[in-house]
Amino acid sequence: MLRKLATLLFVLAAPALAQGKPIPQLVKKGDRYTLLVDGKPFLMLGGQVDNRVYVPDEMAKVLPGFQSYHANTVEFPVPWKLMEPKEGQFEFTAVDQIVRDIRAHGLRAIVLWFGTWKGDETTYLPDWINSNPARFPKALDAGGKASKSLSPHGAATLEADRKAFGALMKNLREIDENDRTVILVQVENEPGIVGPARDHSAAANKLFNGPVPAEFAAALKKPPGTWVQAFGRQFADEAFTTFYMARYINAVAQAGKDAYPLPMYENVWMGGAGTNDRFYDFDRPGDSYPSGGGQSHTLALWKAAAPAIDLIAPDIYHRSAVIYRTILSRYARRDNPLLIVETRRGLEIARYCFMAIAEYSALGFAQFGTGIKGYGATADGEFGPQFADVAADFRLLGNTAPVILELQGTKKLQAAIEEENIPGRTLSFDRWDVLAMFPPAMAKQPSWAEPAGPPTIPSGRVLFAQLQPDEFLIMGFDTVVDFRPPVTSGHNEGRFVQVEEGLYKDGVWTPDKSQPAAAPARGLTLPKEGAMFRVKLAWD
Repeated sequence: MLRKLATLLFVLAAPALAQGKPIPQLVKKGDRYTLLVDGKPFLMLGGQVDNRVYVPDEMAKVLPGFQSYHANTVEFPVPWKLMEPKEGQFEFTAVDQIVRDIRAHGLRAIVLWFGTWKGDETTYLPDWINSNPARFPKALDAGGKASKSLSPHGAATLEADRKAFGALMKNLREIDENDRTVILVQVENEPGIVGPARDHSAAANKLFNGPVPAEFAAALKKPPGTWVQAFGRQFADEAFTTFYMARYINAVAQAGKDAYPLPMYENVWMGGAGTNDRFYDFDRPGDSYPSGGGQSHTLALWKAAAPAIDLIAPDIYHRSAVIYRTILSRYARRDNPLLIVETRRGLEIARYCFMAIAEYSALGFAQFGTGIKGYGATADGEFGPQFADVAADFRLLGNTAPVILELQGTKKLQAAIEEENIPGRTLSFDRWDVLAMFPPAMAKQPSWAEPAGPPTIPSGRVLFAQLQPDEFLIMGFDTVVDFRPPVTSGHNEGRFVQVEEGLYKDGVWTPDKSQPAAAPARGLTLPKEGAMFRVKLAWD
């Protein structure tokens, strides 16, 4: 009897044991979101491989570079055409091997599903989709001409995408549930209609001229009526497309979650409301950006129509600090955690990594284009110089992540970056004000003076973590910092009690060297190559 009972208990426990590590999940406490991986807060420091890296041989050339990039996560595509070359015949050999290789390098993975939409490209679709427009219709313009984009009103397309994505997620569960290498999944890629703002097919026109679905209108606090009556003539076409696009992708995501409930997101081609990055195109849906995506001015529509999408992530290719900050502020919402899954390469972008994580509580940051020779990588797999500056950020952030994640969303974690014609910034903490100065401020030029020499690429950036009222962790590049007591303190100066340069190793602060304490507490220099300091201060 005891032997039978023991056998029964083992059988009942087996499913729980098979699950291994906890499933990755997004949790919210107050207004703050955290990505949990293996049950612990995780800061995603990633790189998105080039769109052509979706077979194991190409990925094998890329993965060694992630070590010198100091990343912990690889974003890689799974094109529909590779996974289902013939309808109903799924092929997982490539994705299985890529996941195993990423795991073997000690990295995490984010899977990018290139399904019905991959921006304005159709080359990632199976031939049996592209060759049958009667069954899988394209969106039509007002004159009846087919666009490049598949219609969000195609019932057969949706059913095929749901089946394919569900099969992918089922397979990921089978090969990865114990290890949890894959932590997030992107559903489609920069979706939307390119060309017309909406589909003008007979079926779409009938829907457009009919009433807005009552539950959707109520969620957005719109009056009942047609799309034009509810949203106005100028926005009606885009709102109509956004609803059906979001509802379509929600159905695909839900099919995937039914198989394996990993967190899922949609990424966005920027456009509209001052975020357009195609400055020589008219900033209109279908022209400079795909109509129906999760642009900043359509986020409320997406949130109402796509509850299975856990977050909407902007792809940011702007260099301008003003526009970059605008985009971050619009996507860091109470109902949407911020995640930068795709951004451009180059020195000036390194500033925005600190800004996104410290000022907007980003879950992570990743550059696009890692890993193709001549396009971001060298012949031996090392990433090119375009990635060096964000790699330097990641070097400081990596083992410091537990400290940063604990303070995210509070005034104890702040960043300052060099911006065009703004070479300094004052931050206020409890008990201390901090002045961060960047080149050319180090040259002590008066603010009214004309800049000397040719313009330089802004590179200064610094992140402050207030560990105790009088103790700070400081990391950054090309910056001089100056501490002073607040004016309400009754003290004019402060001084360093202790200055240590070092790094966190396995979560423990490890000083490399100590500097003589300076008085007053100013003039601490973070060099061009970067440094991390832990300092203690006192009022005089």
